[in-house]
Amino acid sequence: MVEGGGAAVMGRSHALSGAVVWLGGCAVAAGLGARPAVGTVVVGAAVTAGGALLPDVDHPGSVVARSLGPVTGLVAQGAAAGAAALRGASCRCCVGRGGHRAVTHTLLFAVAAGLLVSLVCGVGGDVAAAVVAGLAAALAARGALRKRTRGAYGAAAAGLFVGVMAAALPGPVAGWWWVGLPLGLGCLAHSLGDALTFSRVPLLWPIRIRGCRWAPLGMWAPLRFRTGSAAELFLVVPALIVLGGISAWTLIAP
Repeated sequence: MVEGGGAAVMGRSHALSGAVVWLGGCAVAAGLGARPAVGTVVVGAAVTAGGALLPDVDHPGSVVARSLGPVTGLVAQGAAAGAAALRGASCRCCVGRGGHRAVTHTLLFAVAAGLLVSLVCGVGGDVAAAVVAGLAAALAARGALRKRTRGAYGAAAAGLFVGVMAAALPGPVAGWWWVGLPLGLGCLAHSLGDALTFSRVPLLWPIRIRGCRWAPLGMWAPLRFRTGSAAELFLVVPALIVLGGISAWTLIAP
């Protein structure tokens, strides 16, 4: 989804949904007596929010594709071409359907991305965790802000803040492997969010459903909405804000 207009709204929705997922999980943990540290909440929410924009790397016009200019633009073009080829090669009925909302919008991708980041942060320690957290926070901020200049400055500030916070925190006794969890959750939140729209997603690829590995799965047809529509702007986004607010209040309340 390209930046601007309705696509910018969807970028905000994805980033917000990722943060809400992590905050909600932390609120549940707190309710069960395992109150997470402030740093864990902030860093985890930032990584989940950034991870919730990552699956759109298969769209050259997406926020993540534009995040580092020509570099990420080339990555997005390669991801789109590779996904389109994989889709066409595995199911002849999917030839010509392109690469957007393909392999990066699956449960398998979310798990693989989370495991990869867990490995990187587990081995790389504080430095790797700070870099991942900073980049994720910058990406999330970039998706939440429409104006290009304001978005660039906001993304840089958010990335620097979260990266420094992660670097300053005392390293977890068990290591930073857990950073892969919010990253994977963010990717999954993105795919589930897209499943609410008319396009839907092949969430269970490569499992065959009705003879097709790329069978789109999603919400019951009458409840689906269009990307950037009024339903998203006036129903989905406010609902996410309310849920996030409740979760945050649960965490800060005595």
